Amino acid sequence: MKLMTHYSRTKLYGLLCTWLCFCLLPVRAQDIASNSNSLIVDARTEVICKSMTQSVERETRTVTILNKKGLDAAHFFCSCDMFRSLQKFSGELINASGESVRKIKKSELVKSEYSSSLTTDDYLYYYECNYPSFPFTVKYVWEVKCNNGLIGYSTFMPQMDFSQGVEKASYRIELPAGLQCRYRALNTDGKNIQVKESTGPEGQQILEVSAAQLPPIVSEPFGPSFAELFPRVYFAPSAFSFDKKQGDMSTWQKYGEWQYSLLKDRDLLTEPFKSKLHELTANCTTDREKVKAVYDYLAKTTRYVSIQLGIGGLQPITATDVCRTGFGDCKGLSNYARAMLNELGIPSTYTVISTTNERLLPDFSSANQMNHVILQVPLPQDTLWLECTNPQLPFGYVHQDIAGHDALLIQPTYPDSLNTQQITARISLSPTAEAKIEVQEVSRLFQYENEAGIVYLEPNKQKDRIRSDINLSQADILRLHISECKEANPSITFDYTASSNQYGNKTGNRLFIPANVFRKGFSVPHITKRTHPIHVNFGYSDADSIRIQLPEGYTIEGLPRPADLKSKFGNFHSSVRVNDNEIWIVHNLFMRKGIYAPEEYTAFLDFRKQVAEQYNGKIILKKKPN
Repeated sequence: MKLMTHYSRTKLYGLLCTWLCFCLLPVRAQDIASNSNSLIVDARTEVICKSMTQSVERETRTVTILNKKGLDAAHFFCSCDMFRSLQKFSGELINASGESVRKIKKSELVKSEYSSSLTTDDYLYYYECNYPSFPFTVKYVWEVKCNNGLIGYSTFMPQMDFSQGVEKASYRIELPAGLQCRYRALNTDGKNIQVKESTGPEGQQILEVSAAQLPPIVSEPFGPSFAELFPRVYFAPSAFSFDKKQGDMSTWQKYGEWQYSLLKDRDLLTEPFKSKLHELTANCTTDREKVKAVYDYLAKTTRYVSIQLGIGGLQPITATDVCRTGFGDCKGLSNYARAMLNELGIPSTYTVISTTNERLLPDFSSANQMNHVILQVPLPQDTLWLECTNPQLPFGYVHQDIAGHDALLIQPTYPDSLNTQQITARISLSPTAEAKIEVQEVSRLFQYENEAGIVYLEPNKQKDRIRSDINLSQADILRLHISECKEANPSITFDYTASSNQYGNKTGNRLFIPANVFRKGFSVPHITKRTHPIHVNFGYSDADSIRIQLPEGYTIEGLPRPADLKSKFGNFHSSVRVNDNEIWIVHNLFMRKGIYAPEEYTAFLDFRKQVAEQYNGKIILKKKPN
């Protein structure tokens, strides 16, 4: 599905600058700039809608780039397609002394080329702005004309990145009498942002937004997403016309009806293919088996290609075209699967969802909140959610980009306790701290998804990936076997052997051996001051069982202490016991998905520190006297 960035543009595409040098900024501006990498001094957007199908957008962006980290804010981007065209452009670069050092012409903009793997009418104008010293300022002025494609309007988003302050920003949209624009403000509480609505002399609807003195938003570990923090105001029409197709999106129900109308007569199949489909499923005894046969056939015979030509950004290509060409995007492939299931007498629902927005706005319908299509298949004993664009995913598996996200029907997700990873390891040590390691690692559901990409790597790259997860400076993967279970509750298993010339450290007559080298990725953030809530985006369970065989001639001098930690963020249990000449270590970690208050950050860090101390614990072995 076409991501409507050019209608709800987050002002990602126009980047800023100022006529004032940094040293001459007012005191308040300097306060904002002191914690910023870039500073928006003035950003203005004016949208003049001439009719339901035509508008002109005029933009001015002024930004001061304070250091190298803020350099991305200096670049210019403008997305266009068959509905939007860049009419005017000018730019100017200013140094720290306030002197104009160069003018930027429209002819200097780079226009992106079409990708060989993408069927789209989108193209991009961009300009990469660089200057050798900081601070510097850049100003862009441009105008975009829109024709026959007004399904939404630009979003007012004064801040476009972390660590970016705003002096002032404004937005104005004007619609002729008889047309209605709705708006919805998000994350504006406590900020100097006002929305004003008025009526013009000829009955025009006028909406104006202003923002001033916005301090930078700092990115924090385990912090909320960009969408949950940054202030913005959405705008959307009630009645609209897109590529000569009129619709109403005043409610989700009405917008859904319009979307459904785009599917009319696009699920037809040829008679020869219908016969083939029935032959394909002749031996299936249940509807679930038939659905799996269709999904497997889709995976073997089609590939993903984005189709974004005109209304094709919202309307799927026909099922017969997908069948004939063997390719389609999320809309086309989902519609093709829907057509095949319909022929087999199995109902399914074409479902629009977002891979980026976990929540939709229930009281504000707009086209730009969703960017993806999947297929829902309600069976008597189960409801399947089919990701038709990625045949690498197991049948019926709900991947992380959509699990728990709002759709038009329900919220598919999995309990935290099912996202498991189990590691069983046996380590044989030599008196010189060399080691032979045998490991089995089994990952399920979301943890499977994090690991599954390894099966598409070359064998040497696979070993590199495994090696990178082991907390040893010297380790060689000798043998690796990967087995994948691609079912609705998928799993992936790594069986491997490894060797290390330095498993721990030898000092005098002692060996210092790591308790667990398999949790290298468990991190403890260094930032202690917290502003935003803590976000743990998905819960999981890790279980490690490690057996370390003692080297000949050594005895145990010290072992890590067992732990039993309980908190609202999760639980951790560890135990250490000695059996004959082996040390058995068990680590069990359960992390809960959740959102926690900023004042709980110290407790959150303390919990992670205690877990990390257990993972990083040391076993001390002492050489026996001769």
